[in-house]
Amino acid sequence: MSWKQNLQLRDLEPRQKIEFTCRSCGKVHFRTAEQLLTDEDRQYLYLDELESKETCNQRGCHGEVRLMLLGIARMGGFTGGMA
Repeated sequence: MSWKQNLQLRDLEPRQKIEFTCRSCGKVHFRTAEQLLTDEDRQYLYLDELESKETCNQRGCHGEVRLMLLGIARMGGFTGGMA
């Protein structure tokens, strides 16, 4: 199971940047979770579903894209243990 199957778009912070890279032409475009959530049909999508529905915005391409989250500052490894 991929991390994209565990996260829904609405789980992300509104200012979270998402990078979409076209698998055909290589064009990169960025959006925030807030921009994607303006469409109510998308708010319950998992990130893998969003990736499959999104297409390249390069004129004439419309290829499949690869999704990547950018600037996750709050991520860290597990540091718990027995005290």
